[in-house]
Amino acid sequence: MQNIFAESKNKTRVLVLSSQPSVMKLLLDVLNFHAKDFDFYLANGVFNNSNSDFVILETSDLEKAASFEPNIVLITSEISGEQIVPVIEKITPGGVLVYDSNIADIVEQSLNFFRKLEYSGTAFSKSNSNFALQTNIGEIPISSSDENLIKNIDGLKLLSQQFGVMEEDFYEPVMSFE
Repeated sequence: MQNIFAESKNKTRVLVLSSQPSVMKLLLDVLNFHAKDFDFYLANGVFNNSNSDFVILETSDLEKAASFEPNIVLITSEISGEQIVPVIEKITPGGVLVYDSNIADIVEQSLNFFRKLEYSGTAFSKSNSNFALQTNIGEIPISSSDENLIKNIDGLKLLSQQFGVMEEDFYEPVMSFE
């Protein structure tokens, strides 16, 4: 992990703290769809280092997450409890934390200075095996039936905005994601 931090010391470090591989897969699809430039290190060992200004680390390992000293963090809904405190304390001052409302009390206790973007489970409807997101811009049909992913769509949308992908643009690749 120290090697990853050393290689990314002068980059904007983005952490996806999640045990759901589909979350990172969708983020990569959205960023690639919009031709965003980034490096990444996935939990399964796959990586790409092209000297981009952004580097994304996916992990569910809290020790690894804290040692990354992220600038921007997404903590998905299945991650909870006091064990996330060391990760929150290591967010670079002035950074951004995107988090599910289930950890709001823990986040609010943090003395670290960063922007806090809270989300709660994404509203969706299900008809047979078809899902549709309920959004500010209307109902959006999606191909994925992964309810764990769907619960975190709003968090991914907020994270994507940190890369310059606005709401309407975010949903275009989401509709075809499986």
